[in-house]
Amino acid sequence: MNFASPLDILPKRSVLLSIVGLFFFILLIVYGPSLSFGFVRWDDGMLIYENPAIRGITLKNLYTVFTTYDPELYIPLTLISYQLDYMIGGINPSVYHFHNLALHLVNSLLITWLLATMMHKRWIALFLGLVFALHPLNTEAVVWASARKDLLSIAWLLASVLSYISYRRTSQRCHYYVSISAFALGLLAKVTVIGLPVLLLLIDWKEARNMTKNMMKEKIPYFVLSGIFAVIAVFGKTGVLGSSTLLEKILIPTKSFIFYIEKFFVPTHLSVLYPFTSDVSLTNPTLLLPLVVMIAIIGIGIYSLKSTKAIFFGLAWFTLCVSPSVLNFSKGDFIYFASDRYAYAGMIGLLFIVGSYIRQNNFVNYGSIAVLIGLGIGCNMQSLTWTNSATLFQNAIDTYPNSAIAYNNIGNHLRSTGETDKAIEHYETSLALSWEHSRTTSDIKEGESKILANLGSARREQGDIHAARNHYDEALRLNPKNALALQGKGLMLMQVGNGSMARQYYEQAIEANPLLVTPYVNLGSLYIQAGQIDDAIAILEKGLQINPFFPQVHFNLSSAYKKVGRNRESLESLEKAVDLEPRFVAARINLGIAYADRNKIGMAIEQFTEVLKHDPGNTRATSALSQLGNQ
Repeated sequence: MNFASPLDILPKRSVLLSIVGLFFFILLIVYGPSLSFGFVRWDDGMLIYENPAIRGITLKNLYTVFTTYDPELYIPLTLISYQLDYMIGGINPSVYHFHNLALHLVNSLLITWLLATMMHKRWIALFLGLVFALHPLNTEAVVWASARKDLLSIAWLLASVLSYISYRRTSQRCHYYVSISAFALGLLAKVTVIGLPVLLLLIDWKEARNMTKNMMKEKIPYFVLSGIFAVIAVFGKTGVLGSSTLLEKILIPTKSFIFYIEKFFVPTHLSVLYPFTSDVSLTNPTLLLPLVVMIAIIGIGIYSLKSTKAIFFGLAWFTLCVSPSVLNFSKGDFIYFASDRYAYAGMIGLLFIVGSYIRQNNFVNYGSIAVLIGLGIGCNMQSLTWTNSATLFQNAIDTYPNSAIAYNNIGNHLRSTGETDKAIEHYETSLALSWEHSRTTSDIKEGESKILANLGSARREQGDIHAARNHYDEALRLNPKNALALQGKGLMLMQVGNGSMARQYYEQAIEANPLLVTPYVNLGSLYIQAGQIDDAIAILEKGLQINPFFPQVHFNLSSAYKKVGRNRESLESLEKAVDLEPRFVAARINLGIAYADRNKIGMAIEQFTEVLKHDPGNTRATSALSQLGNQ
């Protein structure tokens, strides 16, 4: 059976450019507001703005991203893409959001091309490509900066599939090598594209290619790559895979599959979190019904083979693309049965089924345009839930009121904005939901421990030392390795003047999580107060090795350096602190004083002036400017 090459499917250049322009214009209208959004407190810190490994492309950073997990996933190529963003715009969220949008544009166009190649109906493929581009279920992958790995890996998967089809239809070996290379890059972006070799076999079956020895032989490089990255992935996911029962591994993924299919056709009530808080058993109708529906869908797919391959092909594609992620449902003390972005690649299979039953005659009609408009409106509204951390998790609570993590994360956001009383209310609600719905039966309860640590910190900031102590103690009883609770208790002990005990807790926090920088900062500060300056410098420089982009480390080092007469290094540390955090008032004041001591009056005035921009009532800056102005 002869089919046209993907390159032959493409329209003439002017039409192609018009299509690209149309997709970009529509996506810019729908997602334009999201380009101004900031980062959210949902992995963005860990992967981007608090991650020293993405601060530019250097040999050290490249070594780090190729030898570490994130902490569960091996995503070096994704982290390199963040390094490129950093070189363009530093930690400017708009750069990262635009990069995501550009990748979604590329993916939408590649999917249009792929569907046109497989279906041989350009106008239907164009419509389906726009459906993909505007579908609200894809919003999470586009607007969430940390979802870059999903967008990037799928882009390379699509490039690999198209190159393979081109090779198979033209017999040009260069396309075959491009396909293998693209697959390797996709795996480096995120290992969930691991099912590509089976997808290629599925395409061969759909197009009635004879299953010869050579056909299987050409798949060997793909399967070898899949095997290598499967091993790499298992080392990162050991804790997740081992934290659920066999029954959970059957019933929760089944619910996930049916959920994604449902939301493909009715994309409403979407959320960043989908907690499952009822019993996992066959007597639970919320799990039994999806299982029955799943069996029915499998039956329909097999029965449909009598007349068409379209339904089975689409369902198989959907299943292969979604399967690598559906076992990722056990998160600490809770089960989350879905994440919108996991359906991103699987949606192609569902689009193929829909496209196979769309009439080509009178295709462009009011109904299809209405569908696109409706999807665009829904997509825009869903994107607005990502405006900031508060709107994101409030939407999760509105959709799933039993979401303990959503309440905890809003509490973190409120604490960061100084609304401690409201933060405590959210922490207490989160704690109550955790008690009610936690699935953990062991003595170690990490999720509950984190909430208690946050609640303890909020109480400490209020000055309620007794309540803070109780929360920290309970947090550590539930998880003795909770570094945040250990650090928080150390801070609490410092507040009551017990520096020796505080030191022990800081050291335990470092032992529990050597990559958490704040205990190094706090321990260094304690040493400075105690006059142990050499110890302070040693621990702070160690913290600096872990994260050289943490402003408080530089600030504390400046104080330590000054006390031992290392004045040049003290000044450089202050300059670095201000460079990293321009709103760091204390650092600017000390820097202004340092400049004045060196008779750099203009530079000193500049620093104190900047202080008043961020803190208009700062009396030290006002007094300093008055004195400098009279010199």
